[in-house]
Amino acid sequence: DGLVFSDRSFKAGSLEAKAAYAPFRLTYKNDLLWITNHYDFLSFEGCSFIYTLTLDGDVLETKTLSATTVPHDSFSIAPSVMPDHCKLGCYASIRMIDRNGHETGVLQVQLPVSIVSDAASAPLSLKDTAREIVAEGSRFRYAISKQTGMLKSICIDGRELLREEVVLSADRATTDNEKGMVNYWHLVDIWQGENLDHTFHKAYDVSFDRNSVTVQASEAGVSRVPFFRYTLKYNFFTDGSIHFSLDGNVRQDTVWLPRIGFEFALPYSDDKFRYFGNGPAESYCDTTHHGTVDWHQSDADAEYVNYARPQEHGNHTQTRKLLFSDGLSFTADREMDICVSHYDTHAIQRAAHTDELVKSDATHVRIDYKDSGIGSQSCGPELLEKYRLSEKEIHFGFTLGIHEEKI
Repeated sequence: DGLVFSDRSFKAGSLEAKAAYAPFRLTYKNDLLWITNHYDFLSFEGCSFIYTLTLDGDVLETKTLSATTVPHDSFSIAPSVMPDHCKLGCYASIRMIDRNGHETGVLQVQLPVSIVSDAASAPLSLKDTAREIVAEGSRFRYAISKQTGMLKSICIDGRELLREEVVLSADRATTDNEKGMVNYWHLVDIWQGENLDHTFHKAYDVSFDRNSVTVQASEAGVSRVPFFRYTLKYNFFTDGSIHFSLDGNVRQDTVWLPRIGFEFALPYSDDKFRYFGNGPAESYCDTTHHGTVDWHQSDADAEYVNYARPQEHGNHTQTRKLLFSDGLSFTADREMDICVSHYDTHAIQRAAHTDELVKSDATHVRIDYKDSGIGSQSCGPELLEKYRLSEKEIHFGFTLGIHEEKI
């Protein structure tokens, strides 16, 4: 009933159901990993459990275990190593194999290991021109528009990487489950929606001091009061990194938002990427159990999900780092949602059938504070409050940088 595609192939929802139905649960308590038997009548006799501990994506230890745990009881594993700190995250996973050799589930928990970020390099002094604020180094040149306060140029080793100016947005193509929200989000009639698909950006002030640019601005749907007022601060450093800091307030009577974050349009051919986050299949804040947080590699075409009707797809939650083949990197202060596609939001939203979907001439990248969950309102209840982007204060930070890794 929607758990597989029409050709019976699996999708992320199929894998999420498998994780929900897995006959065990994994928790971490009192320095121990606890595996609980969720069978009602069967013990774990004859089953095997493959335990793996990773640090920043590197395997620290792995072992295969067996147990005879009775229904609703638990057995524990004590990690033999526990790091003091990490850069991206420390995770433990359990893969269960049943008596017939079938995998019944893979579950993962994050361990309480402190995440320590690399120290920033020296501040980079900025240059003032008639229309831009410019940051330059031996390998890079960045430019911020004085009119909009947005990044309008990323030039690395003499090559321009932005196809258009970076934008801050809250819209995404709606899913079948979000049909009931279209009137609230999009320009359907003149009375009801926030018109997130037709927005205006207004910068009230763009100023800079030494290595920092500060932008006071707002976002509003056409003919609407701004739904988001914010301060965006950029800090530039000599290694070519830029730290983005977004602090803002959503209007109190605004309906919950589909997402909020930044959109980058990179060259079409620069579509290969590697990320440390939830994968390899798409995930949203209410569909994270099927994936594992680890290093995953992909490209824009592989991220496309062929739903019967073109709609939102390809998001990855719990992401800490994203690396592109063009040398750009994105690193979250905490976590971010990411999406990489050869289709822009408007193209997906306009297409009623897959043959009407036309690729862009760019690779579209979303770096998001948060995306709302998917839910099941196509024929079910409303999305639960805890999975909505309904908070009124937004604080989000990430760093754009240059990396040398081959993708």
